[in-house]
Amino acid sequence: MTETNINEHTFWADLKSGRFARMVREEARGRELDGPDDVFNIIKPVFAENDDVERLYCIFLDTWNHIIAIEKVSSGTLTNSAVYPREIVKRVIALKAGAVVMAHNHNSGHTEPSSEDRLVTRKVAVALSSIDVPLHDHIIVGKSYYSFSEHGIMKEITDKINGFLSGQSH
Repeated sequence: MTETNINEHTFWADLKSGRFARMVREEARGRELDGPDDVFNIIKPVFAENDDVERLYCIFLDTWNHIIAIEKVSSGTLTNSAVYPREIVKRVIALKAGAVVMAHNHNSGHTEPSSEDRLVTRKVAVALSSIDVPLHDHIIVGKSYYSFSEHGIMKEITDKINGFLSGQSH
């Protein structure tokens, strides 16, 4: 093997082993998130580890949108992953987070959200809303990404929660 092939082989081995993902998570601490592109660029390498299962990560932010931690909160099968809003709330409280961004992968590469993706987003948004912590976005990672925020879904969810809480919901 040439030196280039060895370096490339080492890179892919590190990527698949999760070593690179751990480095990305560590280096991201303290960085300010500037939107869905930032989330995608930070989180995409994390999904290279065990790319045959669906996983959900939460990016826990302070009140200035600086990353406190990136943690895997769920790991599942090829096509789904069980998500428990209670566990996310527990981590928010433990980390003293001021906001959350969720990100999960679709192994197919297609990023269109499923009805389950939409339901989980609503459940987590409601749970976090109960402790006054916003869910800024839910990013689905595939070949590219799908941002619930960019598509107006987060605003729709937030408006419904606020309407319910203000007594204006039917």
